[in-house]
Amino acid sequence: MTSAAMGAREFHDTYHRVRRELGRVIVGQDRVLDHLLTAVFAGGHVLLTGLPGLGRTLLVKSLADALGLEFRRLQFTPDMLPTDILGAEVLESHVATGRRTFRFFKGPVFAHLVLADEVNRSPARTQSALLEVMQERQVTVAGRTHFLPQPFILVATENTLDSEGVWNLGEAQTDRFLMCIEQEYPDEAAERRMVKQTTGSWSPRAERVAGPETVLAMQRFVREVPVVPSVRDFALALVRASRPGEKGADPEAEASLRLGASPRGAQALLLAAKVTALARGRRHVARQDVADVAQPVLAHRLLMDWRAKAEGRRPRDVVERIVLGVRQKTLGRTSYWTREVLRPGLRP
Repeated sequence: MTSAAMGAREFHDTYHRVRRELGRVIVGQDRVLDHLLTAVFAGGHVLLTGLPGLGRTLLVKSLADALGLEFRRLQFTPDMLPTDILGAEVLESHVATGRRTFRFFKGPVFAHLVLADEVNRSPARTQSALLEVMQERQVTVAGRTHFLPQPFILVATENTLDSEGVWNLGEAQTDRFLMCIEQEYPDEAAERRMVKQTTGSWSPRAERVAGPETVLAMQRFVREVPVVPSVRDFALALVRASRPGEKGADPEAEASLRLGASPRGAQALLLAAKVTALARGRRHVARQDVADVAQPVLAHRLLMDWRAKAEGRRPRDVVERIVLGVRQKTLGRTSYWTREVLRPGLRP
């Protein structure tokens, strides 16, 4: 499907077909699925965090199957080199002529959907190989540029910082992820269904309901969704309120943060909100759409102060307070909408 043939109804129907197909395979992770599809159709990368054993590989593989995308998985280890990710030039000799030439062998990153598993188990040298890949969607080796297939989406998983043998992701690299989605254990009913579904003789597999061209058309269509100035200003106010030391910074940010969100945060907020609006059947973006994606878009971009960490405060709690504070300033008072509508939408 081309972008010219894509419309709001087609986007809505395709989104929910993919969502239903993933829901057949992935049980008890509804919020994760919604945010993951939002990031994909917004054209961004995703960082998955949380407890081990929650089926991240199955989740990303099922997403590739449903979208008809070529899938590759990279297992990051302490001894992994950048060439193991990007590829390398190899000197070849022609048997008949004896002529020697360099030939570039593409690495596993040349795929539509790449899973970087346990990305923080490798040191900074290896992690930095993904910087150009994520931002420019290209690989430069020996002065030559090789473009990645389109669409290109990187989904990375991250071990908790108290795990053995991990290196923190740099702030510049973390900022390149459009969303950071935290997985949690499913509830009892979902876990019961999961156990029943995965211990029998048959397990569901996601069927293809889209293709690379459809994904590209949906990503292009998202950028055509209009945003009124008041909603755009609301997203910008959230980002600016997260920066301690700046005019208009939220008191919670001043007390808890060392570093706020970058301008990429505002861009990501609006793109994710556009997808959310389309998935809800609307062609325009509301403030509620922005608020509902604020946590996965902004929380990983905030650098907590060590005192706030010691007190047990979390970035997503700070984001919630910032959203409520900005909304209160906009309305001039705490309203029913703020207390009863916005707050439930931000709960993890």
